[in-house]
Amino acid sequence: MNTGFNQIRDAYMRNMFAAGNDVIDTISLYQAISDVNITGDNDESLYHLAARFTDVDGIVFLRNTGLKPTADKYGNTALHALTTARFDLNNPDLEAKAAKIKHTATLLLELGINPKKKNDSGKLAYFEAGLLYMYPFIEAMGDAGIKMDATQDEGKNLLHAICDKLVHRKTIPGAVEVATKTVRALLDKSGIDLEDKDIFNTTPLTYAQRSGVKEIAALLSGDESDTATGGMTIHEAVLNRDTTAVEALIKNGADLNEVSDQYRRTPLMLACEYPSADMVKLLAEGRADVNFRSGNGETAVFYLITKAISNIGRGSSKDLKDVVLMLRTLIKNNLDRDAAIDNESNTALNILCKAGYLADLNTPLAEELIEAGCDVNKPNLSGQTPLMSFAERGNEVKYNIAELLLGHDADAAYVDKNGNTALMYAAANPDKMSGKKIVSLLLDKDSAVAEKVNNAGQTAMDIAVKNDNEAVVKQLLEAMA
Repeated sequence: MNTGFNQIRDAYMRNMFAAGNDVIDTISLYQAISDVNITGDNDESLYHLAARFTDVDGIVFLRNTGLKPTADKYGNTALHALTTARFDLNNPDLEAKAAKIKHTATLLLELGINPKKKNDSGKLAYFEAGLLYMYPFIEAMGDAGIKMDATQDEGKNLLHAICDKLVHRKTIPGAVEVATKTVRALLDKSGIDLEDKDIFNTTPLTYAQRSGVKEIAALLSGDESDTATGGMTIHEAVLNRDTTAVEALIKNGADLNEVSDQYRRTPLMLACEYPSADMVKLLAEGRADVNFRSGNGETAVFYLITKAISNIGRGSSKDLKDVVLMLRTLIKNNLDRDAAIDNESNTALNILCKAGYLADLNTPLAEELIEAGCDVNKPNLSGQTPLMSFAERGNEVKYNIAELLLGHDADAAYVDKNGNTALMYAAANPDKMSGKKIVSLLLDKDSAVAEKVNNAGQTAMDIAVKNDNEAVVKQLLEAMA
């Protein structure tokens, strides 16, 4: 163990907390060394030590002795050591420290240390400095004409990495300010192409927008003054749950019915798919067309019924009941209750009756549509009504939707294009107890439907026998007696 090296190191450590006459003159310690080639633990040189404590005078002294910088045991250069310098983001004297770091980095570069040398762990010094928001280090690199466009994990360049991590670091006091300075330094002189994408096909701007740090997003977008939207499109603002940005975009005349090439949805469809009650209200009241059909024939309410519940938590809404509130908002803003919401001409009620488990919102959603005055007998292209759709696979024991439909004048005798009635669908319901209950309701409504024959020459009895539903067979025998 080298006593001289450790003596200087310990002096640096004590000086961090010393003041006035208690500060040790480290240059005198350097001058007292008989051989500047001494090293410390892990073969660190005196350049590593001086860099870690941003001792500009120490580096100049070592340079004047003719000492050549070398890497330590693990491939770390003095530039790597500089990234471990104390750089407290919320320090009132941060600019003074920044000036020392920049001067130190400049001197190390002038000494000929390779700024693109990776250590044995594959780390680049400037990459590490950037992740620490050590903007003076980046400025020194840029002033020296060093291109900083290398990529590391997941194909991310330094801008990718900084912006991706902002979401977790933005609450650290002072972090946004120094991150902004770091990004500005990279934009000025790093040589990074802002359009470069990582393995997730994502640019730094997109990561900044997702993080919610719109100061940096605006900087990357090319319009630093646009801190309201951070350069987001209306679709991006919706997906980033940024109501402030959406409000600004609506005010600026954004097309609320635009179908994005990337997302293939309107903003309102995205707000329904990744549920956000506030966003749906904002868009609907901002005059988005709640009945707009995209190229695949689907509307916002289609995504609300089929996607929202499984995506709760991926939007801003966390409460399942928000889905009911969102449907209520669409209805209030002129939802066409009887319009087709997919290419099979299913209405919202028909899609709902076809749905399986909807976190027990099946009944409340059906009630909202029925109370809003939708046509309970509106068939789809195959002639299937909501009653048939529910009778086919619905859980009547749990949701009582067939009873709800029949109580609002659903036609028990209606036949689809294959000649099937709701009774025939109920006879084939794989949930036999639900099938039994629906059959009972249908026979109470119109017992004559038991005699109907479909296009394949089958009666409800034939279908019940085929599906081995003894309870339904018994009900039908009693009805035909």
